[in-house]
Amino acid sequence: MKSSSLKKIVRSPAEWEEQAATWLSFPRHPKNWAGEKGVQIRAFYFNLIYNIAKFQPVKMLVPKDWELPKEEEKAFLKCRFAPQAYKIATNDIWIRDYGPFFVKKGDKKEIVQTNFNAWGAKFPPFLLDNKVPSAIAKAENLPISDIPFIFEGGALEVNDDGLAMTTLDCLIGKNRNDPKDLKKILSALCKKLGLRDILVLPEGLDGDHTDGHIDNLARFVETNRVVMASEEDSTSPNYERLMEAKKLIEAWLKKHYGNKAKVDTLQLPPQKKMGKEILPASYMNFIFVNGGLLFPSYEPKTDKKAKAYFKSVFPDRKIIAIDCRVVIQEGGALHCLSKHESA
Repeated sequence: MKSSSLKKIVRSPAEWEEQAATWLSFPRHPKNWAGEKGVQIRAFYFNLIYNIAKFQPVKMLVPKDWELPKEEEKAFLKCRFAPQAYKIATNDIWIRDYGPFFVKKGDKKEIVQTNFNAWGAKFPPFLLDNKVPSAIAKAENLPISDIPFIFEGGALEVNDDGLAMTTLDCLIGKNRNDPKDLKKILSALCKKLGLRDILVLPEGLDGDHTDGHIDNLARFVETNRVVMASEEDSTSPNYERLMEAKKLIEAWLKKHYGNKAKVDTLQLPPQKKMGKEILPASYMNFIFVNGGLLFPSYEPKTDKKAKAYFKSVFPDRKIIAIDCRVVIQEGGALHCLSKHESA
């Protein structure tokens, strides 16, 4: 292939590949993070930043009046990488969903953005969040292109071979995209993100406000290997849907990788509720960092099994549990509130 052709090839690196940074959006929502919960979420963020910065740079979106507390400033001096602050306005913390897709075009890095409307206009306002990709592109001096459909980063999971998984309700549905445009949406994702095949699963976890993001359901851990959530309680709404998802993923992986295809399972943590709503706690919401993996912790017994699994798959990575019992109250965990930037 000619070098001019190579320069035009678009690729979405897998999350386990080398990363340039992890992006976060510091909590500032006056309603969601008020009072004692606000104190708890800020402590959670400083702990998360500290643990990521042991491995790689952290780039934070912060309010205009941002000042790093002196105690945290001293703690961050011990980190291998000093966190960087970007004064970019946002509505909420879920940068996985409204943040940019970082892709490689040849040996150059570019940004791709989709339209964000807070998961089918469920949780306005969201206009500031929708402007974040262009603000980051400007701050980092990166080219940017657009996919003119409503879609979120947490709704797409990719490997290093052009394969991706998503769920149907995140593509079409109420206040999202017209069902007639499904093929156009998938085609646009493939073209702009360098994908060759997208598996569309029928639904995500019960109780997931996002309409069922894939990053709570199933994740790639190797090119031909997926880990997914499982439910042992046959009375749970998740039991049948996870069994069906497993069959679909197994068949799809086998089509591409034959007998090398593998699907692992990790039991969901014990179900918790906020009022009448089920919280979508899942160990699938882990994040990769250079030389490490951070996973959400919820319950000691199932946390122990999750850590053992991740250690068995990634023996050369440092595995760190991050208590996510505060942030899951708003419906997300580590993967939802972070965005990886490929190297």
